[in-house]
Amino acid sequence: MSLPEWFQGEIPTELLRLARAHCEERVHRQILADWVERYGGEEGQLLCRFFRRDEVLRHDATTWQTLSASEARLVAPFSDLVLGIGDRVELPLTETQNITMGWVPPGQSWLGGGGGEEGTTAFTIEKGLWCGIYPVTKEQWQAVIGDNPSRFSGYPKEPVVNVKSEDVWFYFSEKLNAANTQSGFLYHLPSADKWEYILRGGPIPKSQSQYHFYFARSKTDLTAVGSNDLSSTQANFNGNYPHGSGKYGPFLETTSAVGNYLPNPLGMYDMHGNVSEWASSQEGSARMTCGGSWFYVADYCEASDRDWRVSGFRENNLGFHLLAVSIEG
Repeated sequence: MSLPEWFQGEIPTELLRLARAHCEERVHRQILADWVERYGGEEGQLLCRFFRRDEVLRHDATTWQTLSASEARLVAPFSDLVLGIGDRVELPLTETQNITMGWVPPGQSWLGGGGGEEGTTAFTIEKGLWCGIYPVTKEQWQAVIGDNPSRFSGYPKEPVVNVKSEDVWFYFSEKLNAANTQSGFLYHLPSADKWEYILRGGPIPKSQSQYHFYFARSKTDLTAVGSNDLSSTQANFNGNYPHGSGKYGPFLETTSAVGNYLPNPLGMYDMHGNVSEWASSQEGSARMTCGGSWFYVADYCEASDRDWRVSGFRENNLGFHLLAVSIEG
């Protein structure tokens, strides 16, 4: 997305360069906010309140900011300055149904670690993006497609399952994007690497990649808590087979409503269980899936767990998270 017309020129460009180069120093962001508020008109006055936000507060979920789609489009060119962990946006799926997305900041992570061993694969995303804070639910799927393919009837807040990769990639996403051309965003599946990056909490140092499981301290405190132990009191999987020193727990034998367990350090829910998830990564006609589900044992819930499914495969424990990226203008 290009900068607003009113933001062009030598002085604001220099302000923006300084603010980005020293984004942790509040004084540079304050100077930029002053300029934007004075010369930016109504859009500038709206934008300046994002520039003025305290960096520390971004990690406290009690201060979560939920943006509208129009606000998210406005701040997109400045996302590295004004968006942070815990920020959310409400984007349209249909005229009557929205999806809540959480901000995924850019940076570097390390993939493939766990069990005390650090990851061996560096992975970087250059631009931040939005990820659904929950797996796509039955009611959201039905609002877009008009049917419910899940074996488990009712319970609209549970993840949709029993969907083929083609259903998601060529049917759900295409229909969604065609119906929301004015939103300023494109919806799509994450790659397997992006999925793992998101699950681990976005940018992390190599030392933090030694864990299999990543949760926030609470729903209102997104401080990261890494562990190599997992109990089904923490995620929906077959609790007869916990991981590490995790205690035995319930085996629900079905999906559960999204958001019942603790989120990960980015505020995303149900990534360590409930449903395995389709990814966009593929080889030939086979597409990759990530993570564990209500049906699997804890080993399959590890951050780096991946598997391949043939074209046309569908299963009653397989769903997906949805990403949204700004359309470049």
